Amino acid sequence: MTEVKKEKVTLYVEHPRPIQPPAEPTPPPPQPLKLTQKERKKLRTQRRLATEKTRQEMIRQGLLEPSKPKVKMNNLMRVVGSEATQDPTRLEMEIRSAASEREQAHVDRNIARKLTPAERREKKERKLFDEKNNNNTPETIVSVYKVNNDLSHPQTRYKVDVNAQENRLSGCAVMSQGVCVVVVEGGNKSIKRYQKLMLKRINWVAAAAVKEENEYEDHDDDDEKPNNECALVWQGNVAKPSFHRFSVHECRTEITARKVLSDAGVGHYWDLAVNTQF
Repeated sequence: MTEVKKEKVTLYVEHPRPIQPPAEPTPPPPQPLKLTQKERKKLRTQRRLATEKTRQEMIRQGLLEPSKPKVKMNNLMRVVGSEATQDPTRLEMEIRSAASEREQAHVDRNIARKLTPAERREKKERKLFDEKNNNNTPETIVSVYKVNNDLSHPQTRYKVDVNAQENRLSGCAVMSQGVCVVVVEGGNKSIKRYQKLMLKRINWVAAAAVKEENEYEDHDDDDEKPNNECALVWQGNVAKPSFHRFSVHECRTEITARKVLSDAGVGHYWDLAVNTQF
């Protein structure tokens, strides 16, 4: 039988250390002060003057070697003086040689600073997809879109599918009779680019009108355009993604369409989209 250490038993209650829930975003960091263009130029000038003043002070103390005078053909007489008349041919060769050395040093510095193809790809990936919150962990944002009437136009379906894959978003597009639901999960930058596609770039009315023209070639011009539109139903943060990749599903009934989302544990997305009117 285990003995109880009575000295450990007190009248105090030990509570667990509170931690932040994983699904709620942390508060944003303080925003930097916005400067005008004139203020940015003034700060740059002040930094350059301070750097030059420090360099001149080190030259006076003997810690740095003073830079050689930059002699060019147009300032030859002003810099060299009487030496230019003694042996002008030799002096011209030295000046041209020094100018070519300076130009080659400039080219070498640019080559040393130039990124390799792998580094350029990494920089582009970092610019497009690298985003961390205060805890240095990528956050997962979910957007649920509802498309009234139709998503069967090939060009529109291609844009919805390919843009999700190129932005590295997971989720699915479920098409049923008269209603379609698109669910995407990913980072903040990718979600913003995809939201611009769904709400601004795609002309949903024109896509439905083209489909109607293909099906009914002899329709009257006075007919109203089909009511095809897309709206953002819900957007928020989740603890972890529910899908591994993006896929498109065509379902005959709404029950089958809801089952696609229910299998991923997000059947409530379908209920929310169906009950939303716009």
